[in-house]
Amino acid sequence: MDTDRIAITQIAPAAPAAFHASGVAVWSHVIDALVGGFGNAGEGARYLEPRADCKRPYVLSPHVQVNVIERLSDTSVSVRWRDATRCRYDDQIWISCRARSGGRCALSGTTIRRHDFVYKPRTRSVVPANANAMILASLVERVPALT
Repeated sequence: MDTDRIAITQIAPAAPAAFHASGVAVWSHVIDALVGGFGNAGEGARYLEPRADCKRPYVLSPHVQVNVIERLSDTSVSVRWRDATRCRYDDQIWISCRARSGGRCALSGTTIRRHDFVYKPRTRSVVPANANAMILASLVERVPALT
């Protein structure tokens, strides 16, 4: 029995308090319980992948109010976005671009196809809650700006 304890000490040197009287490391059962929750080693890294709902187009809520406040340049506008269920932006900058995926126009509900000219929220260091929302560029040109 003493030879077993000596062998463990030689393989994994540790402070005497780190081992139980039986010679088993005190925290090994905790580590085993934590790691045992994952079916395999690759499963634990899955949480690092973007959530599936982040990739989906913005689903308009009936509580959304969208107003184009003013045209800032040929490629940007200021938008007031009020969504009682997600977010509120009183002076959000939207930029023109081509749609990377299909969706719905936040102003009219019109279908947006991939590669249509749209306006979308500008993202910098923080991604806004309505980052996947889009407004058809043709509608922005016709909507009178609020002043």
